[in-house]
Amino acid sequence: FRRVLFRSHGEGTGDLLDAVVDTLRHAGLAGAGGGGAEPSRMPERPDIAVAIVGRPNAGKSSLVNRLLREERMIVSDMPGTTRDSVDSALTWHQRAFRIVDTAGIRRPGRVSRGGAVEEISVLLARRAIESADIVVLVVDATAGATDQDAAIAGEADRAGRGVVVVANKWDLTKGQGADYVKAFDERLRRQLKFLDYAPILHISALTGERTPKLLETIDRVAAARATRVRTPELNRFVERVTAAHPPASPGRKHVRVLYAAQTGVAPPTFVFFTNVATTFHFSYERFLMNQLRDAFGFEGTPIRFHVRTRTRRARPKPGDRAAQVDQAVDTDAAPSARKERTGRRGSRYTGRP
Repeated sequence: FRRVLFRSHGEGTGDLLDAVVDTLRHAGLAGAGGGGAEPSRMPERPDIAVAIVGRPNAGKSSLVNRLLREERMIVSDMPGTTRDSVDSALTWHQRAFRIVDTAGIRRPGRVSRGGAVEEISVLLARRAIESADIVVLVVDATAGATDQDAAIAGEADRAGRGVVVVANKWDLTKGQGADYVKAFDERLRRQLKFLDYAPILHISALTGERTPKLLETIDRVAAARATRVRTPELNRFVERVTAAHPPASPGRKHVRVLYAAQTGVAPPTFVFFTNVATTFHFSYERFLMNQLRDAFGFEGTPIRFHVRTRTRRARPKPGDRAAQVDQAVDTDAAPSARKERTGRRGSRYTGRP
């Protein structure tokens, strides 16, 4: 349909809206205006939101096109071709994904010199990281990881998102020798040492090499983010680990982990209750995280720790009459918790003469 609009006067907008409603009605997306037909529901939001991030010209748009199996995104050798964050729906093995192609993120100094358009593009890319479940960091395999890649990955880690590191353009590294893969991964781990939990994939968006592994890994990491450990199982694990390797004691009293509980998922969050400590040494936290990953998985997801001191109820002072009355009321309210006492004061507690 075609309609002529006059923006300054608003003429023709009513006809345009009528034409839109008629088109939706014929497509089955809207009810027949009071005829009793129930409008069809909008499709549900995909289960897993995936943000494809990285530096400019790392092959992010090519990777999205390969996953979607169509030329949805504009691909060019010129860095900065993608300016907006574009969402695309994808279904794989009955699992729904929302793939977000983002603009390349350069260093802040270069972004400020790039103008307002690039600043907005980078802002949208950072928002895509915050709203994603899984962040796929695309690294140019011919250049390796840089400080800017580490900065982008750090944003995903601080946001508590699952992370998958993808070394793209792997087809250009052919003929480097059998030890090249090991050396490349070691350099990548050193550059992204805080992402030791993130899996690394070597793919080629151009040829499609190993790209099916990416969706499989994303699905596995998303499941790990939602893993919840039962409290009895977790405390058996804590008892076993802390007995073999107790935490360091900064003061005179030895630090003992009394019990633990998982208080959240996505990311998995744990609270450890101790007798005196309110924090663990960073090396002991790293040790506990590695032990948790070995025992329960948590592949590709950060883990959050909280340490708290177990609080005991203060006993009333001898002269505090009000506190003594409150304690007596609490004792009368729970008679089953009292134990029968015998001895010199037995007549007072047992009722025996």
